Amino acid sequence: MKAALTPDTPGPAVDHEAVMPGIGQPLLLRADTDEMQGTSPASIRPGDYLHIDRKQTTLDEGRVYVITDTDGVHVRLYTTTRLGSVFRAENRQYEDIPANEAHVIGLVAGVTSDYSPQLLN
Repeated sequence: MKAALTPDTPGPAVDHEAVMPGIGQPLLLRADTDEMQGTSPASIRPGDYLHIDRKQTTLDEGRVYVITDTDGVHVRLYTTTRLGSVFRAENRQYEDIPANEAHVIGLVAGVTSDYSPQLLN
């Protein structure tokens, strides 16, 4: 916090571990889609920064992952339906992606954004 007193010489850079602890293989991405924009706690707005752990590729129900399929890169929630495991968009305008058709890049371990109290998820 002392760096706020001397913004022209703030000191050493903050490493990724300080920003998002516990990430094994970090990757920082910026969301450029509204696939995960919604009202649940899993909601991610376009422009949010995604802290990805590429080491975490084992699927866990209810967690959000960055995945690829034949259509490109997606951010989706992993869930099981009566028809099988899928990656689901928070924005229901997008279709589910069957888990067996996707390649997992990594787990979204955290999300940060430009803070504005006027913005709602």
